[in-house]
Amino acid sequence: MKKTVTTKQLEVPVGALIEVADLLIENEITHQMVATDEDNDTVTIEVEYDRDDRDTIHEVEDAIDDYEADDDEDADNEEDSDK
Repeated sequence: MKKTVTTKQLEVPVGALIEVADLLIENEITHQMVATDEDNDTVTIEVEYDRDDRDTIHEVEDAIDDYEADDDEDADNEEDSDK
């Protein structure tokens, strides 16, 4: 039976890049950088994966979400300290 390969683009904050890259490399997920956004400090990474790799992709997405949540929380704390 032929495996279906899914391609997905992920917007990765620069601060989360090392963690995301480690997950992709350790799990041998095919990936490439396809774009950068200096204004938002992100790198767009295109990943190719099959059904067996979905848990790894979810782990990558969680790492991105966790970084963004921490970043938002830091920004909120900075606003509070300015008052």
